Amino acid sequence: MVLDWIRFIAEDYRCPQQQNTVLILLPCSARKPYRSSRSHRRFLEHIRNSNPHQVMVTAPLGLVPRDLERIWPASHYDVPVTGDWDFDELARIESMVDRFVTRQGYEVVINHSGIEFPNLSVPIIDTRRGDSATAPEALQRLGAAVDESCEKNGLRSHKRSTILMAEFRSTARRQMSNDEWMEGLRIVGRPPRHKLMLGEVQLAQWNPERGALSLTKSSLPILHEHDSIPVVEISHEGSWSGDIFSHMVVDYDPSIRVGADLLVLRDGELIGSARASTPGGAWPNSPGRLARSHHRLPAAK
Repeated sequence: MVLDWIRFIAEDYRCPQQQNTVLILLPCSARKPYRSSRSHRRFLEHIRNSNPHQVMVTAPLGLVPRDLERIWPASHYDVPVTGDWDFDELARIESMVDRFVTRQGYEVVINHSGIEFPNLSVPIIDTRRGDSATAPEALQRLGAAVDESCEKNGLRSHKRSTILMAEFRSTARRQMSNDEWMEGLRIVGRPPRHKLMLGEVQLAQWNPERGALSLTKSSLPILHEHDSIPVVEISHEGSWSGDIFSHMVVDYDPSIRVGADLLVLRDGELIGSARASTPGGAWPNSPGRLARSHHRLPAAK
């Protein structure tokens, strides 16, 4: 789980395109998601512009972007917060941040994490200066650095709806293979269970318990069109009347993660979806259930 997250952040993650100029590094908190903690509420009070990209520095996950803090495992891991880092942890974090900044292309870093990053290739503003993260002087420096950096770079604050859609698109890029299926969608409903709509058709809903987007039956053809989630091909022999077991599998994606949504095909035809119970590395010879049936399209027999 941890290694998969670290690999994703290092190799596949991309920050929202409207937030790729200024990076704010923040410390983590014991309470998840971070934004619900007392310390992060104070940070957000002083970050008066939503344009900068906020990323939490934490162990064992390394880096948690604000736009992914509500998904699993970032929203569910439980590690005591001491503020103390050993030599190996510091070296690993420094390497991750250096690579992250270079890959995302930020132009300036506002560092409120309390960790020094001496080798960054872009200007860095230390807003802690030895103070605690919530010390009044440190918070004032944080707010001033954000205001000055945004003014210098001509960055205007984004609407809440723009930031929320960026969060859902980041979620889709982690939960699925891409966010291409989200083109033209709009957000409706009240938090925390926002719905993603295409016209008047609901394609997904945020599920805070799972820390994931729950997909509707109507979304399946669009997801298939854009190769957005893994595909499992099952045998044409017999009807699909239950969950998926090894004897039914004709072809599958070995990168399947536990809990991932899967498209179910038979003879090349999309017939429904399932949710993985077993990682792809254990397919197809696991003796138990590989995936739990979820949606079935009307034509499925």
